[in-house]
Amino acid sequence: MVNFTFKAVALTAILASAAPQLRAQDAPPAMPQAPAMPQAPAEAQSSDSTQSRAARMSAEIAAAISEYTKDMAALEKQIRDKDITKEDAERRRKELNDRLEERLEAIESMAEAWADNLEESIENLELNLGENLKLNIEPAKPKRKKFKKKLDGMVLLVGSNTLLNAPTTDIASADLYSGDWNSSNRSSTFGIYFTNQRRLGRTPLWAKSGWGFTGYTYDFGQKMLAVPPMNGGIALISPVNSVELRRSNLTMSYFEVPLSLVINPSRRGKGLSFSAGGFAGIRLGGTRQMVYRSEGMGRVTETTNGNFYGSLFSYGLQAELGFRRFTLGVRQNFNEPFVVPATWSSTPPQFYNASVFATVCLF
Repeated sequence: MVNFTFKAVALTAILASAAPQLRAQDAPPAMPQAPAMPQAPAEAQSSDSTQSRAARMSAEIAAAISEYTKDMAALEKQIRDKDITKEDAERRRKELNDRLEERLEAIESMAEAWADNLEESIENLELNLGENLKLNIEPAKPKRKKFKKKLDGMVLLVGSNTLLNAPTTDIASADLYSGDWNSSNRSSTFGIYFTNQRRLGRTPLWAKSGWGFTGYTYDFGQKMLAVPPMNGGIALISPVNSVELRRSNLTMSYFEVPLSLVINPSRRGKGLSFSAGGFAGIRLGGTRQMVYRSEGMGRVTETTNGNFYGSLFSYGLQAELGFRRFTLGVRQNFNEPFVVPATWSSTPPQFYNASVFATVCLF
């Protein structure tokens, strides 16, 4: 009953709303005649025809609903008075539902036929009036998808640090540094940055900038960095025999500003991307950490802070290939990580950092 009533109400609403809007479109208007020929009777006839059709179909809907309601009320009374069996009542209810549905479908078919006739009349009207007449009905313009203009976020960088004999953009074919300062494979690069990315107009090019902190860690394995007590610099690197050395590393921290040009054709800036650019930074300080086991003392962790004759500035180039929030990249430092006096017993380091890293945008 609810479905039939909903369909009937919908048909009635459609007919009621269509009648005043399409009143003058029921039939093509006659071509203008002499001024003495009034057009009012034709317009009135057209209006009456449209209104009468809508009223007739609305009346038929109301009659169908009214008859169905009366029959259902009578059936309910028979059920309450037990004048009809349960099987007969179900059969009678199904007959009433089917008949109402057939009547509503017939009215719906009449409405569809009427709409088809109106559409044909409008097409004939356009042909009769010619190409010079412009109707005030314009199709809705499709919405243009907006380009994402900016992308901001915080980026986490984690990578592996390698020492090369000379700076190069071809890291794969470069010679590794093999002196006393050569660190083990556990050396790493870690960074965290706040980035700002802006699209250049409506092009796939973006300008990316940011600022953040980078730490370059050098793992010396079983070798110790001896630190003179007066100046806090690195004096020498030597094997340790007196204690059981577990870990010996040095981390130099820098405040860095990366700048790059990004190619990302995605409208939302979340597709495949490639970026290339450079970075520059200034030293914040360094931390040496030694973990060893000594007889009578057990496990000992020794941490020393200082500049360790680290390079005051860091700078270089980097490139990244990414998708959505993730990238893979390489970077090459063009500054020597340490500047130490040549008179020291340990050979001054002549190497350069190269890193392979991955990043993820946290938000």
